[in-house]
Amino acid sequence: MKNSTFAKGIIRVIFSGLMASSVISTSAGAESLKDFNARVDAIVAEAAAKQSTTPPSEWPAPVTGKKIVIIPCSMGGEGCAAPARALQEAAKTLGWEALLIDGAGDPSKMANAVQRAISIGADGIAIQAIDAGVIAGPLAQAKKAGIKIVAYQSLNKDGLIDVSCPVNADWATTDGSTETFQEGYFITAYAYKEAGYSLKMIQMRADEYGVVAARVKGADKFINECKAAGGDCEILASENYLITDLTTRVPQQAVNLVRRHPNFTVLWAGYDAGLYFMIQGLQAAGLTSKGFAVSFDGSAPNLEIIRKGGFQRATAAASPPWIGYCQASSLNRLFSGQQPVDEGVHTKLLTKDNVPASGAFVGDVDYKPFYEKQWAKK
Repeated sequence: MKNSTFAKGIIRVIFSGLMASSVISTSAGAESLKDFNARVDAIVAEAAAKQSTTPPSEWPAPVTGKKIVIIPCSMGGEGCAAPARALQEAAKTLGWEALLIDGAGDPSKMANAVQRAISIGADGIAIQAIDAGVIAGPLAQAKKAGIKIVAYQSLNKDGLIDVSCPVNADWATTDGSTETFQEGYFITAYAYKEAGYSLKMIQMRADEYGVVAARVKGADKFINECKAAGGDCEILASENYLITDLTTRVPQQAVNLVRRHPNFTVLWAGYDAGLYFMIQGLQAAGLTSKGFAVSFDGSAPNLEIIRKGGFQRATAAASPPWIGYCQASSLNRLFSGQQPVDEGVHTKLLTKDNVPASGAFVGDVDYKPFYEKQWAKK
């Protein structure tokens, strides 16, 4: 797959622009704070703009009678669960048998799920937010058995993942992720602007996910560029949290950090499902009157907080259900002996100004008719 297939995506265009300008400013050391802030304004506006890229108009004929296994990182995390449910729906439309096995945030359960896929003779495996390196052994066995592997928010290792959604050769790498690196950059740019061009950030990372590590790299790049331009950007504290602790330790962890750093302006969290429980803890402690939060994935409960003007003001998200359909389409292409292509789904900045009036974010494009028209030919 060539990178040109991804060039249509609006966020790639944004990232290319910001990278070009940041290289000039940092290499010459000449970007003024005024110019930097103007560039931030442009990045935020573009990231929040309505998207128009559609799924392709041509597909291979649907390959029927296939069996797939869907393995989300945890059905307790909406960012993992929503694409998994959508893939189940798409598989049904294609006439495939789809078995969903909850990874439950446990690498051993994830590995066992891959082994189950091998044992039942699955044709394809779809993983959601599980890095290939975490379950490299079982995935290698699956590849050897001829099983096609697609992923979402899952960094690759040794080519174990055949394709990721959004589709981009640079996306699934071992040392970073274009899509998630850039969303980490622009959500931090938004936080800086929203906080009055002054960023005092508490960061909660979620190191167990490579996709979040890429988001952190994007945030770090923005903060370094801000400082180089003479801007007021600082990480006051940065801590890790675990998905298995969301309902127990994480809310109090957030409370403790905010109490230790009362001058914070932004709470930056690695993904929405985690931030949701952080906010519950902060509300119970009466600590949501100052500052605000940003995160990623566009989980429905978090969108409601944004919609109501609550403590969370923004999230970076691709349409979770479209991701599931992208995975189904990519598997069908692989089953047909073709290479996957850009399916049109990419990340967007969602704020109170552009969040859907109700419900989940499903994208700016009515993607389903494109797929249903093609898949009806089976």
